[in-house]
Amino acid sequence: MIRTNQEFLQLIKQLPDMQMLTVPPGKQLFKQDERAHHVYFISRGIAKCYITEDNGKDYILEFFGEGEIIGELELLRDAPILSNVDALTELTLYKADKYTFWQLIDTNKDFNRVMLKELATRVSQLAIRVSYQQLYPVEYSVLKLLSLFSHEELPLSKQDLADYMAITVRSLNRSLKQLKERQFTPPEELELSISSQEIEKLLRRFEEA
Repeated sequence: MIRTNQEFLQLIKQLPDMQMLTVPPGKQLFKQDERAHHVYFISRGIAKCYITEDNGKDYILEFFGEGEIIGELELLRDAPILSNVDALTELTLYKADKYTFWQLIDTNKDFNRVMLKELATRVSQLAIRVSYQQLYPVEYSVLKLLSLFSHEELPLSKQDLADYMAITVRSLNRSLKQLKERQFTPPEELELSISSQEIEKLLRRFEEA
């Protein structure tokens, strides 16, 4: 669930004159609808990328980890920032201004190759995520997410989980209750990588949140 790109990170580490900085948890890196003047590459930590709708509701697009680039779409499109990006944990970042970013695009074939792979991966994974949410009931989507997040060191709240699924906390609570009543038995197509006991602990955690 947390996107990483070690190939990108190793490439960035080899580039000269990359500015490094550290930001604390809760720091906002980009604000929706403003203009971007630089990109970040995550060296360590986790960031949350989300869109805030006109009604004030948030929708989480991605969780970014090591090696992920942030802000590239806005510079490529010369458009306002699509989404908010906040530091969930302390972040160590490489920072490149607009000029440096475009210089890499124009002159560095390895950078272009890895960038294209990154963009293609994001599109394909988004398609998988959307199709999965359409094919399965909310309860099984919750179950799958819990199993995936169980392996991540991510300070995930009940609100974050609901925002990631584009549902309300009330709907999430109802799904958690139904999973508990049905003893959370998944369909055969829903592959889980953790035990039912671990799932039960996760369900208890979110029920108590």
